[in-house]
Amino acid sequence: MSTNDEKPKSERIIDDLKRRQQENKIVDVDEKMIKIVIFSIGSKRYAFYGSSVKEILPAGTISWIPSLPDFLPGLITIRGDIESVVDIRYFLGEISSSIPCKYIALVVTDSFRAGILVDSIDDVTDIPLSAIRPPLTTLGGVARELVCGEVEWCRETVALFDIAKLESRITL
Repeated sequence: MSTNDEKPKSERIIDDLKRRQQENKIVDVDEKMIKIVIFSIGSKRYAFYGSSVKEILPAGTISWIPSLPDFLPGLITIRGDIESVVDIRYFLGEISSSIPCKYIALVVTDSFRAGILVDSIDDVTDIPLSAIRPPLTTLGGVARELVCGEVEWCRETVALFDIAKLESRITL
């Protein structure tokens, strides 16, 4: 049995499967992963790039300062450093809840430092960079300007905020 036609049918099928498998070899590629911090504001979930979030703190005493804009409820002291606190609900059009936020996400970039009030921290996870999709066009208001993409988390679409865009809104 020297030719393929002379082989039994089962061997020809196996040979054909081996040939197809070699043609369709899957190449493992190390895809870039990024860390995101998923948090809740009211009943909605959002995320920050993990590289921007340096620390998660329990919301303690926020010192009120007169004449601050509505989105700045005051200042906090962290190990001797004074940091401003941003209530991101202002930019999302969320009504301030009578229940105070429980956490402060301390975000730090090259030119910006602030504590962001959040209701809860839901997860800190790594996702493939390719999992970030463009934001929905249905997202409205100022929130649309602050979002740089969206990701899927636990079968839910989560808007991904860009700290640089938030900084530009705050420092106007």
